[in-house]
Amino acid sequence: MNTSTTKALPWLAGLAAAPLAPLCAAWAQDDVDWVTTSRGRYEIAIGAHSWPGLADLDAARVGEFDETGFNINLAAHWPVKRFANSELLAGVDLGVFNNDSNIRFISDSLTARNGYLAPSVKWMFGNRHRYSLDAGVGYYLQDITEIAGEYPIIWETQLWEESAVGAYLGGTVDFRGGDPASSRGVMMSLKMHFVDFGTVRDDDFLPPTLGQNAGRLTGPIYMYQVGYRWR
Repeated sequence: MNTSTTKALPWLAGLAAAPLAPLCAAWAQDDVDWVTTSRGRYEIAIGAHSWPGLADLDAARVGEFDETGFNINLAAHWPVKRFANSELLAGVDLGVFNNDSNIRFISDSLTARNGYLAPSVKWMFGNRHRYSLDAGVGYYLQDITEIAGEYPIIWETQLWEESAVGAYLGGTVDFRGGDPASSRGVMMSLKMHFVDFGTVRDDDFLPPTLGQNAGRLTGPIYMYQVGYRWR
């Protein structure tokens, strides 16, 4: 694995977003002040992520997991405190993300799947409160599975599963869109998830695929998302 490429990946998303900065300033201008009611903020987003720790696993069989994958996130937050120039919201994030591999178990390649549920906060600030710093702590569930067959006949063989408490830090920028009076529009966010699932290994009844010690699966996981928010 090319470690220099791995280290560079988190910065590539930032460089890719840099040319958008002048446009963001224009798009993010709302025609009215930020919403001052008790209405909640809701988000739905999709994106890509990079997980160097997953790609570093050394399975017993030939192959490796893809460092990059895709993700989906839902979030809901409600105002709990307003300051002179900022607003604090609290709520919850629910997300899933997936990484493929070229490691074969019986008939198909293995897939690494993760789901998380994290109570979280957003600190909204800036012009029209269109920026936020985000943080959450919650429950993460990870498995490595072979998904075989074709729809509608699909079956799964789970080789390994583990859960852990994890956390994330990140930031979000809101762009103008939809009805500004309802604070609707496009958003973009960057997040880093920190979690430690311990040692990855096969369940006892399976033939050697991951092995007895494929390595320790930890973060950080670098996540880029675009989506839609409304209040």
